[in-house]
Amino acid sequence: MEKHAVYSGTRNLYGPMQTAAKSLIANSDVDKVWLLTEGGYDYWLPDMCEVVDVSGQQWFPAGGPNMGTQYTYMAMVRCAIALMPEFAGIDRILSLDVDTIATKTCSDVWELPIDGCYFAAAREAHRAFGNLLYTNIGVTLFNLGMLRNGKAEECVYALNHWRYQWIEQDVMNYLCQGRIYEMPPEYNACDFIPHTEERIRHFAAQGLSKWSKDPLVEKWRVLSWDEALELHADAVARGRRGKEARDA
Repeated sequence: MEKHAVYSGTRNLYGPMQTAAKSLIANSDVDKVWLLTEGGYDYWLPDMCEVVDVSGQQWFPAGGPNMGTQYTYMAMVRCAIALMPEFAGIDRILSLDVDTIATKTCSDVWELPIDGCYFAAAREAHRAFGNLLYTNIGVTLFNLGMLRNGKAEECVYALNHWRYQWIEQDVMNYLCQGRIYEMPPEYNACDFIPHTEERIRHFAAQGLSKWSKDPLVEKWRVLSWDEALELHADAVARGRRGKEARDA
Protein backbone atom coordinates (compact mmCIF):
# COMPACT_ATOMS: atom_id res chain seq x y z
CA MET A 1 0.00 0.00 0.00
CA GLU A 2 1.37 3.39 -0.98
CA LYS A 3 1.17 6.03 1.72
CA HIS A 4 -0.17 9.43 0.70
CA ALA A 5 -0.64 12.66 2.67
CA VAL A 6 -2.32 15.93 1.76
CA TYR A 7 -2.29 19.53 3.02
CA SER A 8 -4.36 22.46 1.79
CA GLY A 9 -3.92 26.17 2.35
CA THR A 10 -4.29 29.71 1.08
CA ARG A 11 -1.23 31.71 -0.06
CA ASN A 12 -0.47 32.99 3.45
CA LEU A 13 -0.16 29.36 4.60
CA TYR A 14 2.33 28.14 1.99
CA GLY A 15 5.28 28.62 4.35
CA PRO A 16 3.71 26.72 7.28
CA MET A 17 2.53 24.04 4.84
CA GLN A 18 6.13 23.37 3.77
CA THR A 19 7.28 23.28 7.39
CA ALA A 20 4.59 20.76 8.31
CA ALA A 21 5.32 18.63 5.25
CA LYS A 22 9.05 18.48 6.02
CA SER A 23 8.36 17.19 9.52
CA LEU A 24 6.01 14.48 8.21
CA ILE A 25 8.42 13.38 5.51
CA ALA A 26 11.29 13.18 8.00
CA ASN A 27 9.26 11.17 10.55
CA SER A 28 7.45 8.67 8.32
CA ASP A 29 7.76 6.46 5.27
CA VAL A 30 5.13 8.43 3.37
CA ASP A 31 5.42 7.88 -0.39
CA LYS A 32 3.89 11.12 -1.65
CA VAL A 33 2.77 14.45 -0.21
CA TRP A 34 0.17 16.53 -2.02
CA LEU A 35 -0.23 20.28 -1.52
CA LEU A 36 -3.60 21.73 -2.50
CA THR A 37 -3.10 25.43 -3.21
CA GLU A 38 -5.04 28.41 -4.48
CA GLY A 39 -2.46 29.07 -7.20
CA GLY A 40 0.74 31.08 -7.33
CA TYR A 41 2.92 28.44 -5.69
CA ASP A 42 6.52 29.31 -6.59
CA TYR A 43 8.49 27.34 -3.99
CA TRP A 44 10.88 24.53 -4.91
CA LEU A 45 9.75 21.09 -3.73
CA PRO A 46 11.30 17.61 -3.90
CA ASP A 47 9.93 15.09 -6.39
CA MET A 48 7.88 13.30 -3.71
CA CYS A 49 5.71 16.43 -3.33
CA GLU A 50 3.12 17.52 -5.86
CA VAL A 51 1.18 20.77 -6.04
CA VAL A 52 -2.45 20.78 -7.17
CA ASP A 53 -3.97 24.18 -7.91
CA VAL A 54 -7.61 23.97 -6.80
CA SER A 55 -8.41 27.66 -7.33
CA GLY A 56 -10.71 26.64 -10.18
CA GLN A 57 -12.55 24.16 -7.96
CA GLN A 58 -16.12 23.35 -8.93
CA TRP A 59 -17.59 22.17 -5.65
CA PHE A 60 -18.17 25.31 -3.58
CA PRO A 61 -19.64 28.33 -5.39
CA ALA A 62 -18.85 31.82 -4.16
CA GLY A 63 -22.38 32.42 -2.90
CA GLY A 64 -22.51 29.33 -0.72
CA PRO A 65 -23.61 29.62 2.93
CA ASN A 66 -20.16 28.79 4.32
CA MET A 67 -18.16 31.04 2.01
CA GLY A 68 -17.16 34.54 3.02
CA THR A 69 -16.57 33.55 6.64
CA GLN A 70 -13.17 32.98 8.23
CA TYR A 71 -13.20 29.72 6.28
CA THR A 72 -12.85 29.34 2.52
CA TYR A 73 -13.15 26.59 -0.03
CA MET A 74 -9.52 25.74 0.83
CA ALA A 75 -10.76 24.28 4.10
CA MET A 76 -13.91 22.73 2.69
CA VAL A 77 -12.09 21.12 -0.23
CA ARG A 78 -11.07 18.32 2.13
CA CYS A 79 -14.61 16.99 1.72
CA ALA A 80 -14.06 16.80 -2.03
CA ILE A 81 -10.69 15.00 -2.08
CA ALA A 82 -12.41 11.71 -2.90
CA LEU A 83 -13.95 13.37 -5.97
CA MET A 84 -10.73 14.85 -7.37
CA PRO A 85 -9.27 13.05 -10.41
CA GLU A 86 -5.74 13.38 -9.01
CA PHE A 87 -6.67 10.94 -6.23
CA ALA A 88 -8.73 8.49 -8.30
CA GLY A 89 -6.31 5.62 -7.81
CA ILE A 90 -5.73 6.18 -4.09
CA ASP A 91 -7.70 4.25 -1.47
CA ARG A 92 -6.66 6.13 1.67
CA ILE A 93 -4.93 9.43 2.35
CA LEU A 94 -3.77 11.22 5.48
CA SER A 95 -5.06 14.80 5.60
CA LEU A 96 -3.30 17.25 7.93
CA ASP A 97 -3.76 20.88 8.91
CA VAL A 98 -0.78 23.10 8.14
CA ASP A 99 -0.37 23.85 11.86
CA THR A 100 0.79 20.30 12.60
CA ILE A 101 4.30 19.00 13.24
CA ALA A 102 5.27 15.33 13.23
CA THR A 103 7.52 14.90 16.26
CA LYS A 104 8.13 11.14 16.25
CA THR A 105 7.85 8.17 13.93
CA CYS A 106 4.23 8.14 12.75
CA SER A 107 4.27 5.65 9.85
CA ASP A 108 1.76 3.39 11.60
CA VAL A 109 -1.06 5.91 11.19
CA TRP A 110 -1.70 4.67 7.63
CA GLU A 111 -2.19 1.15 9.00
CA LEU A 112 -5.22 2.01 11.15
CA PRO A 113 -8.08 -0.48 10.48
CA ILE A 114 -10.49 1.84 8.69
CA ASP A 115 -12.06 -0.71 6.33
CA GLY A 116 -15.80 -0.08 6.59
CA CYS A 117 -15.24 3.44 7.98
CA TYR A 118 -15.26 6.77 6.19
CA PHE A 119 -12.30 8.10 8.13
CA ALA A 120 -10.25 7.92 11.31
CA ALA A 121 -9.78 10.96 13.56
CA ALA A 122 -9.19 11.67 17.25
CA ARG A 123 -12.10 12.33 19.60
CA GLU A 124 -12.95 15.86 20.77
CA ALA A 125 -14.88 14.90 23.89
CA HIS A 126 -15.98 18.43 24.79
CA ARG A 127 -17.93 18.73 21.52
CA ALA A 128 -19.57 15.32 21.77
CA PHE A 129 -23.08 14.91 23.12
CA GLY A 130 -25.22 11.85 23.64
CA ASN A 131 -23.89 9.05 21.48
CA LEU A 132 -22.20 11.41 19.02
CA LEU A 133 -18.53 10.63 18.33
CA TYR A 134 -17.21 14.08 17.46
CA THR A 135 -13.66 14.17 16.14
CA ASN A 136 -11.06 16.77 15.20
CA ILE A 137 -10.24 16.43 11.53
CA GLY A 138 -7.00 18.42 11.72
CA VAL A 139 -5.39 14.99 11.32
CA THR A 140 -7.62 12.56 9.42
CA LEU A 141 -7.04 9.28 7.65
CA PHE A 142 -9.65 9.26 4.88
CA ASN A 143 -10.97 6.04 3.32
CA LEU A 144 -11.46 7.47 -0.16
CA GLY A 145 -13.01 4.27 -1.49
CA MET A 146 -15.84 4.50 1.06
CA LEU A 147 -16.30 8.24 0.53
CA ARG A 148 -16.68 7.76 -3.22
CA ASN A 149 -19.82 5.69 -2.63
CA GLY A 150 -21.95 8.84 -2.43
CA LYS A 151 -20.81 10.19 0.95
CA ALA A 152 -18.39 12.79 -0.46
CA GLU A 153 -21.14 14.18 -2.69
CA GLU A 154 -23.50 14.25 0.31
CA CYS A 155 -20.98 16.26 2.34
CA VAL A 156 -20.42 18.74 -0.50
CA TYR A 157 -24.18 19.15 -0.94
CA ALA A 158 -24.65 19.87 2.76
CA LEU A 159 -21.91 22.51 2.77
CA ASN A 160 -23.60 24.24 -0.16
CA HIS A 161 -27.04 24.30 1.47
CA TRP A 162 -26.61 24.88 5.21
CA ARG A 163 -24.39 26.98 7.44
CA TYR A 164 -22.16 25.22 9.98
CA GLN A 165 -20.09 26.51 12.87
CA TRP A 166 -17.04 24.32 12.24
CA ILE A 167 -17.81 23.90 8.56
CA GLU A 168 -16.24 20.75 7.05
CA GLN A 169 -15.46 19.27 10.46
CA ASP A 170 -19.12 19.44 11.46
CA VAL A 171 -20.28 17.98 8.16
CA MET A 172 -17.85 15.06 8.25
CA ASN A 173 -18.74 14.21 11.83
CA TYR A 174 -22.51 14.54 11.52
CA LEU A 175 -22.90 12.75 8.18
CA CYS A 176 -20.42 9.94 8.84
CA GLN A 177 -21.65 8.87 12.30
CA GLY A 178 -21.42 5.16 12.95
CA ARG A 179 -18.57 4.77 10.47
CA ILE A 180 -15.83 6.82 12.12
CA TYR A 181 -12.77 5.08 13.54
CA GLU A 182 -11.40 6.72 16.68
CA MET A 183 -7.76 7.56 16.00
CA PRO A 184 -5.29 7.23 18.90
CA PRO A 185 -4.81 10.73 20.36
CA GLU A 186 -1.02 10.77 19.92
CA TYR A 187 -1.56 11.36 16.20
CA ASN A 188 -3.40 14.62 16.95
CA ALA A 189 -1.88 15.92 20.17
CA CYS A 190 -3.55 19.26 20.82
CA ASP A 191 -5.31 21.26 23.53
CA PHE A 192 -8.68 19.77 22.55
CA ILE A 193 -7.61 16.14 22.86
CA PRO A 194 -6.24 14.55 26.07
CA HIS A 195 -3.02 12.69 25.32
CA THR A 196 -0.05 11.23 27.16
CA GLU A 197 2.18 10.84 24.12
CA GLU A 198 2.54 12.73 20.87
CA ARG A 199 3.57 11.68 17.42
CA ILE A 200 1.93 14.58 15.61
CA ARG A 201 1.50 17.85 17.46
CA HIS A 202 -1.39 20.06 16.39
CA PHE A 203 -1.16 23.74 17.27
CA ALA A 204 -4.95 24.10 17.03
CA ALA A 205 -6.46 27.41 18.15
CA GLN A 206 -3.03 28.90 18.86
CA GLY A 207 -2.81 31.09 15.79
CA LEU A 208 -0.04 31.53 13.24
CA SER A 209 1.76 34.18 15.30
CA LYS A 210 2.26 31.76 18.19
CA TRP A 211 2.98 28.92 15.78
CA SER A 212 5.77 30.86 14.06
CA LYS A 213 7.54 31.61 17.37
CA ASP A 214 7.51 28.06 18.72
CA PRO A 215 11.01 26.51 18.87
CA LEU A 216 9.70 23.19 17.52
CA VAL A 217 8.23 24.89 14.47
CA GLU A 218 11.41 26.89 13.93
CA LYS A 219 13.46 23.67 13.98
CA TRP A 220 11.53 22.29 11.03
CA ARG A 221 11.21 25.61 9.23
CA VAL A 222 14.99 26.04 8.95
CA LEU A 223 15.67 22.36 8.19
CA SER A 224 16.59 21.96 4.55
CA TRP A 225 14.68 19.67 2.22
CA ASP A 226 17.86 17.63 1.74
CA GLU A 227 18.06 17.04 5.49
CA ALA A 228 14.40 16.10 5.64
CA LEU A 229 14.86 13.64 2.78
CA GLU A 230 17.84 12.02 4.51
CA LEU A 231 15.72 11.46 7.61
CA HIS A 232 12.96 10.14 5.38
CA ALA A 233 15.32 7.58 3.87
CA ASP A 234 16.11 6.36 7.39
CA ALA A 235 12.38 6.08 8.18
CA VAL A 236 11.78 4.09 5.01
CA ALA A 237 14.66 1.73 5.87
CA ARG A 238 13.27 1.22 9.39
CA GLY A 239 9.85 0.47 7.96
CA ARG A 240 11.31 -2.05 5.53
CA ARG A 241 13.23 -3.81 8.29
CA GLY A 242 10.11 -3.88 10.46
CA LYS A 243 8.05 -5.43 7.67
CA GLU A 244 10.70 -8.05 7.02
CA ALA A 245 10.75 -8.92 10.73
CA ARG A 246 6.95 -9.25 10.83
CA ASP A 247 6.92 -11.41 7.70
CA ALA A 248 9.71 -13.69 8.92
